[in-house]
Amino acid sequence: MTGSPVAVVVDADLAELRKTEHALEGAGFVVIAVDSFAAAKALLVSVSPEIIIADIKLHAFNGLHLAAICSGWRPGTPFVTTHAVYDPVLESDAHRLGTAYVVKTETREELKETAVKLVLGMRGGTNGIRRWPRKQAPTQTRAAISASDAEVLDISYGGIRVRIDPPPAARNGEPPETFDILFPELELALRAARIWASHDARGDRWLCGADITANERAELDKWREFVDSVS
Repeated sequence: MTGSPVAVVVDADLAELRKTEHALEGAGFVVIAVDSFAAAKALLVSVSPEIIIADIKLHAFNGLHLAAICSGWRPGTPFVTTHAVYDPVLESDAHRLGTAYVVKTETREELKETAVKLVLGMRGGTNGIRRWPRKQAPTQTRAAISASDAEVLDISYGGIRVRIDPPPAARNGEPPETFDILFPELELALRAARIWASHDARGDRWLCGADITANERAELDKWREFVDSVS
């Protein structure tokens, strides 16, 4: 199996959520980050990640509640429960549910190692996790996808994450599995394969992560020059 693995990360603390998101992206994951139990449940109806990582503290609920639900919804999908401090009782509860239990360190090293190990185990030991670093796209980097405008959020040699403004006729339909992305300022068009898509919480727009590695060498070289130009 090839391609960057998708991880759903759930944490009610936005600062902690971003730390985990950035750490996992640095390890080659495509991360879908949500900040509530309800948002995670809604997301997992339509998204099938390769791993789910949820913090214990999710306001009225907790990560173990989500783990119990996912054991029925997503049987076999690795699940990691995180916590700010070590608690042997919570660790025991997590293990009874068949989930890993990891204390969140500042660098998230143990969490990254655990996530990679679990995903590789599901992939039969085949290391398809990409190591290309992701970069935040320059402010207001724009693209066009079919008849929609798109804001480029982050980029790497092999992938891209965008926020798409759908045309009125497509407001209830998610982005297609494959689509063309036009970058007018770069005079570049790339074919993209959707990895995941979810509704943007701030309106009718979509968030979408896509793989672009199937393009011709000339297009990829031009794209890599752009990525390298971003500090």
